[in-house]
Amino acid sequence: MSKDRRKHLIRFVEIAALGLALIDAALYFATIQPLRKMTQEASQRFEDARLQIRNEEARVKRLEWYEAAVPSSEKELGDFMDHQVQTRRKSFTRLDRLLRDLSEHSGVVLSNFTWKPEMARDEPLNRVIIQVNVTGPFSSLMNFGHGLETATGDFIVIHDFDFDSAEGASLALKLSADLYLNP
Repeated sequence: MSKDRRKHLIRFVEIAALGLALIDAALYFATIQPLRKMTQEASQRFEDARLQIRNEEARVKRLEWYEAAVPSSEKELGDFMDHQVQTRRKSFTRLDRLLRDLSEHSGVVLSNFTWKPEMARDEPLNRVIIQVNVTGPFSSLMNFGHGLETATGDFIVIHDFDFDSAEGASLALKLSADLYLNP
């Protein structure tokens, strides 16, 4: 084989190898890369769907638990409304008696107390705002506040508890609370 012919043959093989390499790269970018990307996207969609199904199953279990608990909750709420929350007529006399009994029992002097009914529409309970002023030693004032907060048969929420100095060694307590009533 002549030198010229060998050069042509080497050049032809180099061009063919380069052409094959270019065809290989073109096939890689044209088919394999898009197929790999599509496979990854499909895998991601599958994982997202599995996660969504798992979340939905957990939500269904919670809803089933709530559905099972609703009848007992409705019964408990009905019992609370019937037995714990008083009607308006009963509550004012009970409140008056409660405040006087608590002040005598805890050893404080009941200066004055006021209440103001606040009737709200579209609410299940009516609220009565109570303001009480009492004087006495600190421990007696704390006993009075605790007795009012834990009064049985009444739904009372204390939201303001202010101490002030009074005559002698005693303190004055200004207490604000809410009493909730059946309409």
